[in-house]
Amino acid sequence: MKYFKIWMAFLVILSCLCKNVAAQDANQVTIVSVIYDNKGLPVANALVSGNGGQTTAYTDESGKFSITVPANAVVLINAKGFKMQSLRAGAIPARIGLTVDNEAEMIYLPFSRVNRQDRPGAISVLNPETYIDRDYNFTVEGGMNGRVAGLLSSNNIWGMENAMVMIDGIRREFSDITFPEVQQISVLKGINAVALYGSQAAKGIIFITTKKGEVNTRKISVRVNSGIALPRALPNYLNSADYMTLYNEARRNDGLPELYTPAAIESHRTGNSFRYPNVDYYSSEYLKKFQNATDANAEFSGGSNVARFYSNVGYSNSTTLLNVGEGKDEGDNRLNVRGNVDLKLNDKISSSIYVSAIFRESRRARSSVAGANYWNNAATLLPNRFTPLIPISSISPNDKATLGVVGASRNLINGQYLLGGLQSFQTNPIADLYVAGYDKNIQRVFQVTNEINADLGAVIQGLSFHTLFNLDYSNSYLQSISNTYAVYTPTWSASGDTITGLQKFGEDTRPGTQNINNTAQRQNNSFSAWLGYDRSLNAVHNISAKLLGYTSSITVNDIYQPITNSHLGLQLGYNYKHRYWADFSGAYINSTRLPDGNRTGFSPTASVGWLLTSERFLANSKAVNYLKLSASAGILDTDLDIRRNNQDAFYLYNNIYGRGTTYRWNDDVAGANQTTTSNQGASPDLGFPSRKEVNASLEGSFFNNLITLQTTVFKTKMDGLATQRFSQYPNYFSTFIPFTNYNADQRSGFDVMFNVNKKVGNVELSLGTNATYAVSKVIKRDELFLDSYQNRAGRPVDAIFGLVSNGFYMDQNEINSQSRQLFGEVKPGDIKYVDQNGDKLIDTRDEVIIGRFVAPFTYGINFNVAYKNFNLFVLGTGSKGGNNLRNNNYFWVSGDLKYSDVVLGRWTESTKSTATFPRLSAQQSANNFRTSDFWLYSTDRFNLSKVQLTYNLPEKVSGNALIRGLVVYVAGSNLYTFSKNREILDLSIANTPQFRNYIVGIRAKF
Repeated sequence: MKYFKIWMAFLVILSCLCKNVAAQDANQVTIVSVIYDNKGLPVANALVSGNGGQTTAYTDESGKFSITVPANAVVLINAKGFKMQSLRAGAIPARIGLTVDNEAEMIYLPFSRVNRQDRPGAISVLNPETYIDRDYNFTVEGGMNGRVAGLLSSNNIWGMENAMVMIDGIRREFSDITFPEVQQISVLKGINAVALYGSQAAKGIIFITTKKGEVNTRKISVRVNSGIALPRALPNYLNSADYMTLYNEARRNDGLPELYTPAAIESHRTGNSFRYPNVDYYSSEYLKKFQNATDANAEFSGGSNVARFYSNVGYSNSTTLLNVGEGKDEGDNRLNVRGNVDLKLNDKISSSIYVSAIFRESRRARSSVAGANYWNNAATLLPNRFTPLIPISSISPNDKATLGVVGASRNLINGQYLLGGLQSFQTNPIADLYVAGYDKNIQRVFQVTNEINADLGAVIQGLSFHTLFNLDYSNSYLQSISNTYAVYTPTWSASGDTITGLQKFGEDTRPGTQNINNTAQRQNNSFSAWLGYDRSLNAVHNISAKLLGYTSSITVNDIYQPITNSHLGLQLGYNYKHRYWADFSGAYINSTRLPDGNRTGFSPTASVGWLLTSERFLANSKAVNYLKLSASAGILDTDLDIRRNNQDAFYLYNNIYGRGTTYRWNDDVAGANQTTTSNQGASPDLGFPSRKEVNASLEGSFFNNLITLQTTVFKTKMDGLATQRFSQYPNYFSTFIPFTNYNADQRSGFDVMFNVNKKVGNVELSLGTNATYAVSKVIKRDELFLDSYQNRAGRPVDAIFGLVSNGFYMDQNEINSQSRQLFGEVKPGDIKYVDQNGDKLIDTRDEVIIGRFVAPFTYGINFNVAYKNFNLFVLGTGSKGGNNLRNNNYFWVSGDLKYSDVVLGRWTESTKSTATFPRLSAQQSANNFRTSDFWLYSTDRFNLSKVQLTYNLPEKVSGNALIRGLVVYVAGSNLYTFSKNREILDLSIANTPQFRNYIVGIRAKF
């Protein structure tokens, strides 16, 4: 933080110097002119610079500007979407016309850039620069939220999940970049669009391109945001007295004696809370009302025809909700530095070098229980179990023996409390916060990308050669201070609230040693080289071709097998007058996850396109400005789905043996011998799973670009998924069963993006909508169910199977008259289930499809209205058709688990007609707490995801000598969820809460 403040101070000083030290020339001229586009319309906000960029001006809404420069200066005119113009100060006309820059319409794709009109169909493109000021986001996922059709979540395209994230053509992670660093995001959905990346791209690609410097411009931008985050909801657990009362009821229901007396319950309700604990770990005693977050970044860019640069320095910091001890110091810090340099070495060779460094630190209070944290403990510890803190003031001043125990403790909290506990609970989460120490997770990421481009037109016209190389390295480690502590159980006087004795468990130790552990290193290297051929014959026949080689390796410490990828790619493209397109893209891939002889495969894809508005029947249409139809199909082999237990798997084609238990021969001599056991049979014919797809897209603009539309229909089949076919072998053969390519899944549906933009006087309106309908279906599964209704084939891939409930049993007579339930003893108040097969038994054979996890329909709506200097942006997102289960310990309450408020609707004799929860039980209720539609809930929702109000300060307020653009804004995100199950959707159990976020931000350009 100290270095960041120093850097910011330096930036302010530098800016002031730039303001006051302006070049002067005795022979100055003032130029006044107006800039128009190729349609004769004025160009607003065009940058006019002279005197080496030290003097600048911007055009107003009428395209007019005024600038004073030396008479012999060169004046540069830059406007987004137009080619830069260079004019002598003494020869500038009163009216300047700009030419459209086709480069500005370029879309970044794998190993190429194409003009927007030549874009393949199933690709969605975002240009953050056009909306980041009115919809600011720190993360890339936030910047894409609700804006891309077909994107169900951050990297889930069409429901296939785990799309590959590429940053500047290299496989990386979302966490490696912030949204202000992004120039363009291309979401590659269709199979033809991703084919050149081979096997690893089978789930789609989020293709992110970082910003670059612009020729003959110098830009500085600084942005600072600060805000708070409030929990959307916190769990509501019962207090001690209510818990004890209901636990007694649970024991009575089981025929057991009550555990708590009425006097004890009343004491916990109204008595001394230290003697009779009533602990709420979610109360303001331990948690703040909100947590804080701040982020800032500065951008610098500029350059000439020879060298261009872009750099970004960013810092972010956030705290947590904890407000006790070490919890007050919890937080996350991130510092990122990026430098992009594009060099023109000569007329034939250019090179780009992109360097990024990220430094992260995350500090948390240390938990004495491995794998746990404060939120785990808060959701499980009973409120009456013990008091976390014992007041020393409750010890009689005359009790020297007990005070002597206090004096021997090394952990007196604020000089007033000892740490409480029991022999069976020798740690507690509050004590952890105060004295257990801390864990600081430290991560360093360093990434280098280098691209070299060579024009080989002197050899063959249109020929070029390119290379792309990266070296990414990250390491992390856990820096810890680990202490142990003693807890005490007090003995209270029978006649008053006085402590008469203390029983100690554990020891206080503070080694003072800083431990370093959990070290991890990850190295990501890749190299690709390709020959490109791009040729236009008489501006009619446009030919493109690529032949490339690609290899990558990701190595993680302690994992013997690196994740490798290598393939050859071929692309052949042709378009006629940018009217008809045809493309073939294929990859010859290789995988080390398959046996010799099956490690290579060829993946062909093809696409065609037709620009309908180039035809006579639409060429002069006033309603249709642009309309393009395209389609693609192909087969893409992949090893991404060669997995075991949801982990990347190797050697699935081999016999795998292991060590088993010891055995003895009949003579009992060789007692130490171990058995050799089989874990998996060999599969020498194991091959690639493959993505088989056909899709079609339509995109267009209408009524003078008032409306824009893009839509895609798709059908994708993942075929040959690796599985062990247990149904084909007897049970005793189960450890010898090989993996085979058998399973198959299908996904189909459509996505659509629809935007309307309109300006009425001083008011600019825009409405953007996108929607995706994606359904999945199991085509083939290895399964052998006795009842056909349990077959997974023909059902959604994410289907939820469970029992169908039929209310509660009202009495023993009903239990006796119904089908027998085989999940343990059943009593009145337990859930009864439907007998699906009529065999008079309720067991797992009665499980049927009751829902699906993934909503088939998702959508986003964004609305923007601008009036003069004000802008209001609203984003809503939603989904329909999905389900989830209330199956965590907040809802599935049995035994001596903590009671939440959901149990207040429990079944009793007096509430049997209105009960919403089964009877309470102090036993493990296997009958009630199992997957069934009783616990199913709909996840249908509409989220008010973002509201931002932005104000652009007029130049007369901000001043135009130094600051050319000053924007202030307030925003809220994750604001509200409209759903009948909102209270469930807002809850996070045993984890950090979900938050509503509010920020205030400012952005200044220099």
